[in-house]
Amino acid sequence: MKKIEVVRTDGVFEVLILQHKGKSEYSFVNLTKGHICPCVFGSEQEAIADLERYKKNGRIKSYKVK
Repeated sequence: MKKIEVVRTDGVFEVLILQHKGKSEYSFVNLTKGHICPCVFGSEQEAIADLERYKKNGRIKSYKVK
């Protein structure tokens, strides 16, 4: 499990990357908004790569893995 601080134009969000129970899939859980992202990734590294894509296209300002 990785905890990430995501900075967007509309605020700062605490997010976890959690593995689905009994599966080898991962999703983002936004602790700040109480939301589970419908996106599914094969690994934590794939999820972080997705954040990097969002950063490059300007949808998020920055993120920090804690």
